[in-house]
Amino acid sequence: MIIGITGGHGSGKTSFALSYAAGFGREGLYLSTLHTSLPDGMPDSSRCRWQHLPAGEELPGLLHRINEESNLFRAERRVVVVDSVTSYLAGVHAQLWKKRPEGDNEEYDAIYIEEIAAARKRLQDALLAFQGRLFLITNDPPAYTPFTDPKERRYIIEHAALNRELARRSHQWFRLEAGMPEEVSARRFRG
Repeated sequence: MIIGITGGHGSGKTSFALSYAAGFGREGLYLSTLHTSLPDGMPDSSRCRWQHLPAGEELPGLLHRINEESNLFRAERRVVVVDSVTSYLAGVHAQLWKKRPEGDNEEYDAIYIEEIAAARKRLQDALLAFQGRLFLITNDPPAYTPFTDPKERRYIIEHAALNRELARRSHQWFRLEAGMPEEVSARRFRG
């Protein structure tokens, strides 16, 4: 079961995800990526006992490992919060961006496009294959202009494609504005 939480930077996605997830299980895994700052505090531990695992660049592999090593009976009581899908993709983008040569290089552009698409696919496959309750935090993809670098534009396209596929496959999808959640999946056309 996937529950997605999206919104702008600083909208309260992490706090909402942790408190909402605590109602679904007795054990919680909070997976954070490199560019994610830890929340000020975890929710009340009387409802759900939390463990923090820094996933960093290994998020897809860590999700597969949790999935493979899980006891099926414990998995029913456990929730996993991923903070965040955006930070993982941004980290891949930053690594690829550092490798770029000076000036225009069409060969590198093709490599970048291939690598960022592969990173999105690895993460998407790991998230969709996960067995259990998965709460995903993601940001809205940034807008771009005609002046945006083609590689940055490709990152934005991959980010949007990932969000779109996760929202399509999710059980619930929330959008947060100033800490106020709105369930947008309730308005989804299912016909």
